[in-house]
Amino acid sequence: MENGHPSEPRFVCDDHLGKLARYLRVGGFDAAFDRDMTDSRLIRIALDERRWILTRDHRLVERTLVRNLFFIEQDRWPDQLRAVLARFGLTFRKNRLFSRCLEDNGWIEPVSKESISQRVFPFTYQHHEEFFLCPICRRVYWSGTHVEAMIRRLERFGIMVSG
Repeated sequence: MENGHPSEPRFVCDDHLGKLARYLRVGGFDAAFDRDMTDSRLIRIALDERRWILTRDHRLVERTLVRNLFFIEQDRWPDQLRAVLARFGLTFRKNRLFSRCLEDNGWIEPVSKESISQRVFPFTYQHHEEFFLCPICRRVYWSGTHVEAMIRRLERFGIMVSG
């Protein structure tokens, strides 16, 4: 389910920006992250995969020649997220929320309800018709009350969700 726009920036977040990476993924944006990633690996991923480096590391900014780098000055994730959205002209759209796996950044794919019957709670199975699966980690997703709760949370922090 390749929902990203070809001209949309792809990101790799340094080890200080795990929460930012997760919220970018909530919005359907491609945000690679590994808590144990070294600076050299971060740079290699950025170059090999044509990603923007998002970092809070002053030393990395000073010693790298990578041009696709955005220094995150803000301390809190909502401020960081607003800064990234503003810098790259991105918006959260309702139809893209939770289209990526929050754990590994992969696109989630629709699956039959029957195929996940043993993997979700009976209440969830009975009250939902559409389910999605991450092909990488096999995590199951569905559109529950958490989607509207996330929209409210984002908007409470000044991050609007359109459509």
